[in-house]
Amino acid sequence: MKRIKKLLALVMAMTMLLGLGLTVSAKDGLPEVGDKADVTITGLKGNPTVTLYQIAKVKYGPNGHGFVDYLWAGEDNSDLEKNNSLFQNVSEPTADEINAIAQNLLSASGTDGHLKPLDTIGPEKVTNETFTKTVGAGAYIAIITGAEEDGTVYNPILLTASYGTKDNAGNLVGGSIGAGSNYLYGSTAVAKSTTPGIDKELTAGATVDDSDSVNGEKNTASVGEVLTYTVTPTMPNYPTNATNKTFFISDTMSSGLTFDFNSLDISIEDQQVTKNPDDNTFLLGDAVIATAFQTANGFNLNFNYDKLISDSTSGAVYQPIVTYKATVNGNAVVGGDGNPNKAELYYANEPNNGKTWEEVESKPEPDKADGVFKKEDSETVYTYQLGFRKVDSENDEKFLEGAVFGIYANKDCTKLVDKVKTNTEGYAFSTNVAAGTYYIKELYAPQGYTLNEQVYKINASWTSATTTVTGTIIDRTYTTKEPSKDAVQVGWIKDGVFYALDEFNEETAAAGSYQKAYLDTENVTTTSNTTTAIPGDAGAGSVLLGENIKNTTIANLPSTGGIGTTIFTVGGCIIMIAAAALYFVNRRRSEDK
Repeated sequence: MKRIKKLLALVMAMTMLLGLGLTVSAKDGLPEVGDKADVTITGLKGNPTVTLYQIAKVKYGPNGHGFVDYLWAGEDNSDLEKNNSLFQNVSEPTADEINAIAQNLLSASGTDGHLKPLDTIGPEKVTNETFTKTVGAGAYIAIITGAEEDGTVYNPILLTASYGTKDNAGNLVGGSIGAGSNYLYGSTAVAKSTTPGIDKELTAGATVDDSDSVNGEKNTASVGEVLTYTVTPTMPNYPTNATNKTFFISDTMSSGLTFDFNSLDISIEDQQVTKNPDDNTFLLGDAVIATAFQTANGFNLNFNYDKLISDSTSGAVYQPIVTYKATVNGNAVVGGDGNPNKAELYYANEPNNGKTWEEVESKPEPDKADGVFKKEDSETVYTYQLGFRKVDSENDEKFLEGAVFGIYANKDCTKLVDKVKTNTEGYAFSTNVAAGTYYIKELYAPQGYTLNEQVYKINASWTSATTTVTGTIIDRTYTTKEPSKDAVQVGWIKDGVFYALDEFNEETAAAGSYQKAYLDTENVTTTSNTTTAIPGDAGAGSVLLGENIKNTTIANLPSTGGIGTTIFTVGGCIIMIAAAALYFVNRRRSEDK
């Protein structure tokens, strides 16, 4: 309690500096009981709740006239000499000292350090961003909580209604202070409020599709392409003695993305952050600033807020930036809602409520962690599907099964993206691809038909994806073994994950132990026999070639027919009969001799 008394004295030493604003004149120019002034807090966003705790009041002279002294909460108010002695040679109070008073005000009655306020005003919900209260002379601590709309973190704020200078001693002066401004006590400057947030961006690996002028640009990618995400949190500002400094980031990938835990990294501008793979910690110098945990298809990252403080005097903190990678896989959703995944930020928006979350395996959801608020931001990657139909050149209703096509990313048809085979309905559909121009070339004609050597051009984009495909199941198996001598490499494989061909060259693939990936033609057939393609809205995902791909039947060799054939047949028979007759005649002559 002695420490609290000293802190209270330090606070009151600032009353003259903080007393700005409304002035109320007393009778005869002297302070008297009943003097009132307004204290105001502006810039209170998020509809928070404000509670004022009075920690000091004025003792007036005889008949309630004249200023005698300040009386403090928790003190023996009759010991005025001791009370006055606390003002001798005091330094200016810091934000941490103000926060210490707030913690004692919030502690349970009967516990060590509990401070019973002289008066409590509120709690009062603020909906217009400004809190104003008419109060008597004294010092007050404003504790602001429950900013449920935006999760703003409010540190305790000191407010005073104090009397003026010697030349104007009878005036009670209130104060107006902005919630977003800074404390400035001596060399300490600490923000009174901060609004943390999280910004997630897809920073590499995607192809931008700008065809949708209504809803804006979209990030697209093909199966096997590696995407890089960057998450930048807006940091809160907590007093060093706050009891709850939870700061936690989590991300879980959708099923169409495969997360690479080894890619998870943290950087801080102008600082060297190292990663310890043995215990998944990140270090700034020798201090552990965060610990990571691999979830089913994502991560949790629990930060040690105290180790992120860059200036103990000002309370400034480092800005960590989190990066990680994910690979698009065959489960990616085509068109529609795309493949979203969101980063979540959990932080203490009530620094003196609850305790700092220590676990990393589970998230500090607000329903199980006191004083914690959650924010999130998501990014979506889209994929498209290329389709076409194979028919007889003489009959569009005769659908051809078993034709094998290559889908290429270049006009020369040297960069293979996929191999597909037509089903019983004549349809073939590619695996998921990014926005762009592709080329379709027949590799093997169906039985009884000649090869169509024409190369067909098809564009994949949000606005061209106007076909909805139903009943299609495509089974593709990537293998590291060449399925045939004419097999073409389509990508790379490592630890069961398929990567697009362009992700690595021969040298980098060998250094990273990536193996060549091939597609076996036998394993790319559409297994459904009920595939249909029907018109749909833009963005449905499947782009259908605007024309059928036709094949011509293999023609028989030409036949002369008619008399020519008869002549050859009859002539042959005559020759054969003549030869036989000559044979027998010669034999008989030989026997007669």
